[in-house]
Amino acid sequence: MRVEQAFIERAFQWHKRLAIGLSAAVAALFLLAIPSFANVFEIDDRRLITPDDQMGFVGVIACADTKRIPTASLITTPDANPQRRHEVITTVAHAFFTKDGDRWQDCSFLPEGDPTRALPITYVMTGTSTPGKGWNDDWAVAVVQGRVSTDMPLPLPLSVDLGAIEEHRTAGAFIQLAGHNGERLPMLMSENCGPRHKRSGSHNFGDARVFNHDCDMISGWSGGPLLLRTPTDVFTIAVNSTRFNPVVHQTGFPFDDRFNPNTAIRVDNDFLAAIKRLTVDGAPIQLADSTSVCSSGEQADC
Repeated sequence: MRVEQAFIERAFQWHKRLAIGLSAAVAALFLLAIPSFANVFEIDDRRLITPDDQMGFVGVIACADTKRIPTASLITTPDANPQRRHEVITTVAHAFFTKDGDRWQDCSFLPEGDPTRALPITYVMTGTSTPGKGWNDDWAVAVVQGRVSTDMPLPLPLSVDLGAIEEHRTAGAFIQLAGHNGERLPMLMSENCGPRHKRSGSHNFGDARVFNHDCDMISGWSGGPLLLRTPTDVFTIAVNSTRFNPVVHQTGFPFDDRFNPNTAIRVDNDFLAAIKRLTVDGAPIQLADSTSVCSSGEQADC
């Protein structure tokens, strides 16, 4: 009975906090337009996501103590159990942490930005707990309690370099980036874009963890999946992470591969390992009353 009472109490407290957090999230989603700085190269190609795009796996993260709503995306692996009771999402570490390491509380995943479909996030693995200092490791993989859909095709993780991307493009693949309009809906996407070669002037020239890309975006696209879509499959190859990038850009200027401000953290190494682990195992067994977070770069027992 004590265990059952603990679960009941935890559920009551979570729903209470969720109601408060979602009310703030709903208000943020439908705020009037606020001028926001966009990274747009030449002509803005952002557009609304439509049902034909088959991107129902993209959504936003809402936490109880912030109005920020970064982007996130469901993901799966071939070894994931079809009968599992959880989902896994990819996003950025700064969806859960401030730049200095303070953590947002009681976070939920809202598929397609819909507050009525919110699911609690129970466990998070990140590459850093201080994304303002370690933005090159600004990735996160989170476990969501419950299923969004049992028949929705989900993207798979894929670790690729620029050469492999070009091979896929030659074979008919293309790149897409998903996000939303500032800190509001609707969900948007940018296409006809993708990772670009760096030159020595780039501040992350030698860092293989990071793609520079020329997809158009605005504040709120952090955590959005950089997707490689082939004629038969969809792959997440990186997550958009530009918030703590110090390079600036003026909307409408041509792409410059020396000073590209749009960056994405590649799905590779610890990031890829976290995806594979959590899609199979889910969250560790626990009786916690809030989201548990573990930073793989700082804690050996994640």
